[in-house]
Amino acid sequence: MKIMHAFGTRACSIKMAPLVRESLKRGHETKILYSGQHYSPNLYEEVFDDLELPRPDYDIGARGTATEMGAKMLVEAERILKKEKPDILLTHGDTFTAMFLSLAGALALVPVGHVEAGLRTNSWEPYPEQICTRANDACSALFFAATEKNRRALLSEGAPADRIFVVGNTVVDAALQHAELARKKSTILEQFRLKGEKKLIFWSVHRKENMLHEERMRGIFESLLALEDYKVFCSVLPSTQQAAERYGYAERLAKAKHLIWVPCLPKYTDALRIMLESKLVLTDSGGLQEECCSLKIPCLTIRYVTDRPESVEVGANRCVGTEKASIVDWTRKVMEDGKLAAKMRAAPNPYGDGKSAGRIIDLIEKFEGKMERWENKIV
Repeated sequence: MKIMHAFGTRACSIKMAPLVRESLKRGHETKILYSGQHYSPNLYEEVFDDLELPRPDYDIGARGTATEMGAKMLVEAERILKKEKPDILLTHGDTFTAMFLSLAGALALVPVGHVEAGLRTNSWEPYPEQICTRANDACSALFFAATEKNRRALLSEGAPADRIFVVGNTVVDAALQHAELARKKSTILEQFRLKGEKKLIFWSVHRKENMLHEERMRGIFESLLALEDYKVFCSVLPSTQQAAERYGYAERLAKAKHLIWVPCLPKYTDALRIMLESKLVLTDSGGLQEECCSLKIPCLTIRYVTDRPESVEVGANRCVGTEKASIVDWTRKVMEDGKLAAKMRAAPNPYGDGKSAGRIIDLIEKFEGKMERWENKIV
C-alpha cells in the first residue's frame, strides 16, 4: 500500500513519527507530505533529525496568514495527490495543516484517515483548533480516536460507527519510545545547570486563544514573574515571544533570574529530559497534557476548557484559567503539597499503552480497497 503521512508542525511531527516508522517497518510505500506551517529550523529540520525521520518527499512551504497558507496547501496538495495517488492520506490533530490537507484529500477523492479524531470541547475554544479538527473529521473516511469519549463525540455527529476506532494516542508511543533515550543521551540538564534541581517547573504556553487576548497574557506573564520560589524552564515558541514583545514583557521575562527563557527546544529528547526532571508542567498545549499523563508528571493547564478532559477526570491535570492568582495558587499547591502531587502522578493514563501506531496501521491494512465512504444503501 501507499500511505501518505501529512503534517506540518513540531507537535504533529512528534506524534506522527511512530506511524511513519511503523509504516516503513511493514514495507509500505511511505510518503511524507509536509505543509511548512512550522518552518524555522528548531521546529522543522532539527526536529526531523532528532526523531530520525526521513526528510519529507514534499514540502509545500506554506507561509503567511491562515488563508494564504490554506490556499497554497490546497493547490499544491491537489497536484501532489493526483500525481502520487496514495491509498490513504493520514492527517493528524487539529491544526491548519490537518484542516486544509484533509480537504484537499477529500476533494481529490483520496481517502483520509484522521489520527486523533473526535477532539471536542463543545466550545469556541481552543481556537482555531476546534474549527480545524471538526473540518478534518468532515473530510475523513477512517477515524482513529484516542479515547472512548472521542468516539462518542464522533458518533453524536453522525460519523459511521464501523469506521471509528479507539486506538489510543500516538504521543504515548513517542513519549515512551524516547523517554529512556532522553535519560541516557540528553545533556540539556547539564547545559542549563539543572541536574538535581528540586523545584523545577516546565512551562510552555502558545495557544492562539491566549495569545490574542492581552488581559489573558498579562495574567499568564505576571504569574510567571511571580513564581520566584521556583526554577521555571520556559520553552518559547515564536508566537509566545511575539506576545511577550507586543504586551511589553519580553525584557522582564528574559532578565528574571528564576526563569530560563529560551526558544522552543528542537530536540524532543531534550524537552522530555527537562520534563522528566520537572515536578510540574504549566501549559496550554494539548499534547503536553497527554505526555504528562504518560510520563507521570503533574500538569496544570492554563486554559478555561480542555479538549483533553480525560486527563482532568483521572486527576492528572487541572484547568486553572489565565488569571495570575489562580495560576500562582495552584502552582504552589502542587509544588508544596506532596500528597497532592503524588496523587496526580499516580493517576492512570487514559491515552493508551504506547501501541497506537501498530493498531492504526493494522486497521489501514484491513481496510485496503474499502476505504471510500460512498453509500450502498438508502439512508
